[in-house]
Amino acid sequence: MKLLILFFALIIPSQSQGASSASQLFLNLLGTMSAARSGEIGSGTIKVNSPDASLEFLDDERIRVFAATDLSQDEIDTTLQYTNDAYELWMGSPYYGKNQAKAIYLMITGTDLDAAEVANREYCNHLSNTGFKVAEWCNPDTYIEYVTNGGAGINSSGPVEGFYFMVMATKGNAVTSDSYRTMAYHEVFHIYQMSNVFTDNYDEVDSKMGRMSGDNPQELVAWWMEGNADFFGALYSRDAEGFKSEMRCALECTGPFSVSRKDKFFDEGLKLRNISWDQGDLVDLGYRLGSWFVAYLTSVHGEGALYDFWETVDELGFEATFLRQFGVDYRTYLDEFEVWLRNPNEDLLAILDDIYASKARQISSTILTDNGSNSRMASSGLVINDNLFPRQESQVACD
Repeated sequence: MKLLILFFALIIPSQSQGASSASQLFLNLLGTMSAARSGEIGSGTIKVNSPDASLEFLDDERIRVFAATDLSQDEIDTTLQYTNDAYELWMGSPYYGKNQAKAIYLMITGTDLDAAEVANREYCNHLSNTGFKVAEWCNPDTYIEYVTNGGAGINSSGPVEGFYFMVMATKGNAVTSDSYRTMAYHEVFHIYQMSNVFTDNYDEVDSKMGRMSGDNPQELVAWWMEGNADFFGALYSRDAEGFKSEMRCALECTGPFSVSRKDKFFDEGLKLRNISWDQGDLVDLGYRLGSWFVAYLTSVHGEGALYDFWETVDELGFEATFLRQFGVDYRTYLDEFEVWLRNPNEDLLAILDDIYASKARQISSTILTDNGSNSRMASSGLVINDNLFPRQESQVACD
């Protein structure tokens, strides 16, 4: 089947938006990028101390899409809209000084293995044609797991390899669903996290992402990197009630267990910092209760403190940056959090209203409706594969 390859996926108009809509989106995006490069955006909004991008970043494109042909144009456009909206939240102005926020290769899969295989092959061919060193190791079978199981993931280490390979699977999630939008925001937040690290060493990326912060640094742990992505993905992809429902589910839904996530955590006698991917289903708790640790930090220090952490972590590394930013070493803070987590769930949920009401950022991009009026999109190495633990909607039975 013929592959749909779109530059910013906006050259080809969707059936619902029409040619003028797609063209306007493309021109707006291109104009923003041109202004950033030419210096027309005021220097006061640019972080001037950002290192140059790694030499591995051979491609200055922001996003290139590889979409399987069993997807509709609306599905492609919607996926890209979510990705671009999340990009603008965390990597738009005043973030233009972060030179590694680019070269996002977005593969979107449907339910047809043959169509997805072509998309995967075209992605690998692009790596080779562009001259990336890792092209010879490009996995031509990445698509299989996503077509089979659904989910989303980042399948490359941007700082080391020079690009971010983001996969979004439509299986099990309609692109218009809240869960699909939240998945997209989660993955883009990972790109924001990694874009702040400047190194050619995989282990150093893992270390600065907090993935080596357990008692055994040889086991990669989920609580910090995934907890941040889960929290901010939910905070900005949902409305106030949807955000609270998502966070409630992180406590009360069973996920892959027979009891609620919170009960499972305490029944197992776990320490959040030690939950690793080597522990099978238990890593789900690293994601979900990790998001609650980030909520706890946000309620005390404010949302901006988390961004300050990520945008300065390259200087001192994870542990020292955490101590400098939050005033307490992360092990002590986690111990305090785990005591707080034993409070009744309604008491925990009470911190969320103020967090949502004081959100620091907003989506600035708009789309054109069919009648031409402006309308905001409805919004209520390192392998980060998030399709193993699909997000539960609030209507899923909770204990």
